[in-house]
Amino acid sequence: MLASSGPRPTLTFSDSNGIQVARLEKDSISIGRLPDQDIVLHEAFASRRHATINRIEAGFELIDRNSSHGTWLNGLRVKRAILCNGDILQFGSSAAMKMRLDIETPTPPPPASGNIFSAISTFSKGSPDDHPMTREIEQLNFMLRAARKLNSGGAKREILQALLQISIQLTGVERGFVFLREGGEMRLALGLQSDGKVVDEDSTVSHRAMQRAIESAEKFSVSDTLADIETGVWGSIVANSIRCIYCVPLRKRALLQGSEQLLGLLYLDSQLYAGQLNSIGHELLDAVATEGATMLENALLADAELKARRAEEELAVAAKIHEGLMSMTPPQVPYAEIDARSVPCTAIGGDFFDVLELDGCLGAMIADISGKGVPASIVAATLQGIIHAQMLTGQSLEEIAALVNRFLCSRRVGRYATMVLLKLHPDGLVEYINCGHVRPLLVSGSAVRVLEDANLMVGLIAGATYTSAEVRLVPGDRILLATDGVTEAENSAEEQFGEERFESIAIHEGLEGIIRHVDAFKGSILAQDDCTLLQVRYCPETSAAQV
Repeated sequence: MLASSGPRPTLTFSDSNGIQVARLEKDSISIGRLPDQDIVLHEAFASRRHATINRIEAGFELIDRNSSHGTWLNGLRVKRAILCNGDILQFGSSAAMKMRLDIETPTPPPPASGNIFSAISTFSKGSPDDHPMTREIEQLNFMLRAARKLNSGGAKREILQALLQISIQLTGVERGFVFLREGGEMRLALGLQSDGKVVDEDSTVSHRAMQRAIESAEKFSVSDTLADIETGVWGSIVANSIRCIYCVPLRKRALLQGSEQLLGLLYLDSQLYAGQLNSIGHELLDAVATEGATMLENALLADAELKARRAEEELAVAAKIHEGLMSMTPPQVPYAEIDARSVPCTAIGGDFFDVLELDGCLGAMIADISGKGVPASIVAATLQGIIHAQMLTGQSLEEIAALVNRFLCSRRVGRYATMVLLKLHPDGLVEYINCGHVRPLLVSGSAVRVLEDANLMVGLIAGATYTSAEVRLVPGDRILLATDGVTEAENSAEEQFGEERFESIAIHEGLEGIIRHVDAFKGSILAQDDCTLLQVRYCPETSAAQV
């Protein structure tokens, strides 16, 4: 048990039963999903034995027990860490339920070089006459402690606001801005006046001062532009009557090469008063910027991870929907057999196929949407629905192709598509229309015939017209359709699989065999396009016998 004279920590969190407070009475507290754990988690990504909190000489230590999805302290994933009063703990995800650690007798953070608390400690030991803001140091200390708690996921704006409020209070300036680096440029993230009002534009700041700070990677400051020969004649200084400037780089913790280590800039200025910071005040401002940059980077990383996680979850849902659209049950007709395969090159594909029983015939389609990933899959799902519905209403293949073409052109989706639509009748007659797609193959015994008739792909020219063609099958014949992910698959020598190789293999291989040949041809080279195959075999006698 914990000694009665020592600090007694608690974890405070909110669940379905409301606000909960768990007292950490033992020297070692177990946390996980199993019912025998001291604190039982109900998070989806929490492990059965997830983590422990141990009392040690220095205070309390959090230890991750090789959990599957990690333990998070103030928005950062950790394996082992010393805990401080007010820390935020999460288990299994940076988006999981937050638990706040409260310790009755908090241990002050250890001093470190460049740390704001070290600077405050040094400063507070001096005489009250050393600096006019001595009486406000405790307030500043409190504000910084509060701001440090904001670095757990999604606290970007709160951290920006706290950083500006503290910096304005410390320097006594009239306004402050934080700029963040985005795409190689500095973009305004937040601006505040000393009265707390938001400033939403930066036209009156000194961009030349900002550039000096960026180029030197050091703080640029001028206490009184009226007394400074260089800056006193700068156009932005004169035009906007700027009297003093403090421009401090906000750096990432990782020391990367070049300017990429710059996270952003803290910019402060006044129009009425000259700056009053002495050497200790400048050290405090540097320390505030360092702490602010660390908190801000933590928040940005946590937000980025949360966004990536949500995007991954949404992609998984989209992939499942796409898979469902492609996992149709082939209709049972007494004159044909259907087989289909689709292998996307990314998590979600832009190809689709479909087969449906129509009034007096069998309808089939295969299509390839330009591009890859989610945008292509959205267009694919839309077109599949349109074509499916049009076929059910008895529209001709020419009418369907023309409608799809008008739809893509009028909607300006920036995508085009190649496709083959066909109708197989019980007597073996096949109507088909090829819109810029890989040419269909008619496999008859040991012979392969390429069906040459073709039209323009859909989605390029609004007024394009389309014509269909016909071919008659005999029992045992099969129509084989493929997307260019098959014929344009490349090996390490950048040689394509090609239509000739596809035609020769199609004589004696089914769809699984064709995919194996393509995979063997590619070797270790990753697929660059979706691979989709659809086969319609005309077999009236076999089907009738089975019935």
